[in-house]
Amino acid sequence: MVINKNDMRRSFIAPLLAVVLLFSSGCKEEIQKAKEDLVVDLIVNNIWVVTNFTEGSSNITANFSSYDFKFNRDESVYGRKAGSPDAVGTWKGDAAAMTITSSFPLGTEPLTKLTGVWNITKTTMSSVKSTRTEGGVTYFLELQKK
Repeated sequence: MVINKNDMRRSFIAPLLAVVLLFSSGCKEEIQKAKEDLVVDLIVNNIWVVTNFTEGSSNITANFSSYDFKFNRDESVYGRKAGSPDAVGTWKGDAAAMTITSSFPLGTEPLTKLTGVWNITKTTMSSVKSTRTEGGVTYFLELQKK
């Protein structure tokens, strides 16, 4: 019997390639999950403040100066202002779409301006910049770790 090296290579490469593809797709999912866990840990293990907020051409950052925000794993968020009850809202991140959806349905101004889907434009270990457009008005939000 004569063994053809090309046939032997083909019969070895196909199963090896299948195993590598299966393993690498599993690794990619695990790596993505680890990244998302790291981001969630960063968000929920810190207090955040608004360092820049514009509504169209108006800078209204000062309206948020007395607030800080605590995000929780259960996707709740508290807007805290000294001397006032916490405003309860919700948040949900979408790593694939690079968005955060937030809502303060019972909040008062300025917290209601945080409600919507925010497109993340830049993020670091200590800050997040995002934008959203609603009714022809573009909003810019920058959160900084306290």
